[in-house]
Amino acid sequence: MAGPFDDLDPEEPRDFAPPPRPTPTTTPGEVSRAAREGSRDAREGARTAGRSDPGGVRAFSRGAARRCPRCGGGRLFESWFRIKRRCPRCGLRLEREEGGFLGAMTINYAVTAIVWLAVLIVWLVIDLPDVNVLWLTITSIAVAIVVPLLFWPFSKTIWAVVDYLVYRTDPEYASREAADRASGNGGRA
Repeated sequence: MAGPFDDLDPEEPRDFAPPPRPTPTTTPGEVSRAAREGSRDAREGARTAGRSDPGGVRAFSRGAARRCPRCGGGRLFESWFRIKRRCPRCGLRLEREEGGFLGAMTINYAVTAIVWLAVLIVWLVIDLPDVNVLWLTITSIAVAIVVPLLFWPFSKTIWAVVDYLVYRTDPEYASREAADRASGNGGRA
């Protein structure tokens, strides 16, 4: 039976083992009885029983730490600027299609603009009324060059989180065919 995480390309060999699915240690009757008794752990178990997807906050925190949004695995980059095609731990497709990281570039641009704006405001507060335009320009150029270079891998994993959260909410995503169509391979099954 195909599951929502079965988004692998059919032509690619599967050279990794999927992570084991969590299984509840108690039966539903035991969970509800313990939840009635007020056990915090039991209430948490009842709330998360059968759910293996991370929530949005957890997925975004993983992306901000340059980790896989689904399993939290690391080592997603071949180099500082090149992300691997799939997560080495769970096989989640990180780069859906060529040009699919326009969102990552937008995130990178927005963070750069916010950092530059903060530098500008602090500079003006410190340097007014006689603003040293030359040094402000040099600092602005340095921010515009350095921040995007340093933030690039973070923006790519944050965009992978957005992509993951959007595709996993698609009702058809549970089927293998829909996952293959949605994975950026041009609709080829």
